[in-house]
Amino acid sequence: MIEFNWSSSKNRLQNHVNNMKTMMEIAITKKKIEIGGVSEKKTFKNGREAKTSLIRSQKLIYELHEFVKEELYFYGINKDNIYPPIGEAKPEIKMTGLFKQKDQDVCVVPSKIKNKKELITWGPLANTGIYTDYGQYKEERILATNVRSQLSSIEKNSDTLFERMIAEAFNLHYQYPNLVLGELYMIPVYEYEDNKMLNNSVGFKSKHSPIEKYIKFFSYLNDYSNKNDAYKYTKAGLVIVDFNRSIPKIYENTLELKKDGLVDDNFDLDLSKLSPISYVYDLLESYNSIWGIDKLD
Repeated sequence: MIEFNWSSSKNRLQNHVNNMKTMMEIAITKKKIEIGGVSEKKTFKNGREAKTSLIRSQKLIYELHEFVKEELYFYGINKDNIYPPIGEAKPEIKMTGLFKQKDQDVCVVPSKIKNKKELITWGPLANTGIYTDYGQYKEERILATNVRSQLSSIEKNSDTLFERMIAEAFNLHYQYPNLVLGELYMIPVYEYEDNKMLNNSVGFKSKHSPIEKYIKFFSYLNDYSNKNDAYKYTKAGLVIVDFNRSIPKIYENTLELKKDGLVDDNFDLDLSKLSPISYVYDLLESYNSIWGIDKLD
């Protein structure tokens, strides 16, 4: 593997986060969705409707998808093995865990291992006539990562998020104990203010998000090692962003959060262990230690 380049990875993440801020605030102020300088024809009633449509379109979160794919390519992964391809939203790779099949957001699929279509004979999908296209042997050797964000109602939706994350990791890791599986998640420090959006204005709530709660949970689900911890991820990454700045600030460690009064001075969990900047590289290092990075050729 090539050496990790912190500044290069940070710049790529920063660029995509900047794009997210631009897209969000154009939607709020212009009542339109604009991607890469190109505006869609539809004009919404107000900025809140445009913002909601933008989020539902997945175009915002695709910025983080592209960050992950660009990182994989930068650190030596054959772009033909990255799914969906760089710059594309489809196709996603469907993997079969203990309980269900589910599309994964970004995967590296080893091309040298032949596909072996296999009838599912385990879990609730047994006796349903459903197949896995790759077969269990190859699926366990896929590098898989999911990418999500929560930009509003963060406190309200946290329990649902946590339950879903646990279930999805367990579903795959119990079936494939050596699978390299990641989760990259983004939360804002301050949520955009919905009431201002009704007047097509950008504003932010004064109360910050429950950052300590998210760091605690993601730390608990980080660093999967064996089947006894099937609910964990090989690597969990947490992107904490302050969009209420001309250039969004991505927090890199707990000390920065303390300096800005976002966590208690006695808070002792280290955000850097959930670094989104080294997230992809950490996954690749884990893959290399388990399977050998050459398996991803």
